Amino acid sequence: MKIPIQNLYYLLCYAWDKLEERDLVAVSATDQTSLLELLTQVLVKGSSRLFKQGMVHTYEPEQVTMPTIRGKLLFTESLQKNEFRYGRASCEIDQYTPNHTVHQILKSTFRRLLKLKTSPFQSSVRHLYTRMQGIDEIRLTDRVFRHTSLPRTQLPYRFLLNVCELIHKNLLVDEATGQYQFQDFWRDEKQMAGLFEAFVRNFYRYELPQWRVRRETIHWQLKANETDQTLLPLMQTDLTLERDDRKIIIDTKYYADTFQRRFESRKIHSPHLYQLFAYLKNQPASATGILLYPTVTESVSATFTDESHQIRVHTLNLNQHWRGIRQELVDFVH
Repeated sequence: MKIPIQNLYYLLCYAWDKLEERDLVAVSATDQTSLLELLTQVLVKGSSRLFKQGMVHTYEPEQVTMPTIRGKLLFTESLQKNEFRYGRASCEIDQYTPNHTVHQILKSTFRRLLKLKTSPFQSSVRHLYTRMQGIDEIRLTDRVFRHTSLPRTQLPYRFLLNVCELIHKNLLVDEATGQYQFQDFWRDEKQMAGLFEAFVRNFYRYELPQWRVRRETIHWQLKANETDQTLLPLMQTDLTLERDDRKIIIDTKYYADTFQRRFESRKIHSPHLYQLFAYLKNQPASATGILLYPTVTESVSATFTDESHQIRVHTLNLNQHWRGIRQELVDFVH
């Protein structure tokens, strides 16, 4: 599924809830820029903009040996090092420094980009890397990104950290040379499934403020004792839209092939239909369900009804001008 670079960029901006960053770099509908070039350019321009305002400093704990006690006394460490005998003590003090996790992630990402066989904007990346003197490099892992929280003073870095994480997840190291090679993340169905779901949800939040948009936990309309109730699986929608007396449940799916193939005929993926049908059976009769698939080739719009509910299957063509994508998404809920 090859998606135009402009559409990928807009998809990321919506998914990361950073729509205001759409104009950070100029990406046209016919742009042939590679995904790595785009992400590197975003990282360079975003970092340069923030650094012009001055690197954000925070108070970070640092262990030091001192002739007087300041900050937090590290009694055990002082005993182990026999510091008291020489009139010193190990203490932990807070230093006001730019050497915090966010800057460490940025610098370590720049370092990885410099190791690429063909690194775009290499001079700009090297300039920013060199500029971050006094910032430690760290080993980037999924856990580092998962556990990095941003205080209020560092919220402008959130978009850049998202870019760093995306680069991290898609850089493959060559064991023989130690160089990195970037793989286009749109080929990874698991990554794209999460991004597509977040994109659709945030799109409706931004573009249709008259609707209430949320993930919803649906309760089974089955009678059972308290113990048996705990055995029922969790039902949580990807996206629920509500307005006045209307309710739409949207289940997003990201597959290279929208349909199952059986003897040359197309069939909806059975588990997807069963899941959405279960959601609706535990909803009022006015609720509508939509299975939404992205596509770059064939377009499908099908409707199925029973005595109380309607299920629609739509494909969203990602290989068209962004205005068309926006219009299709709006039309789906009207």
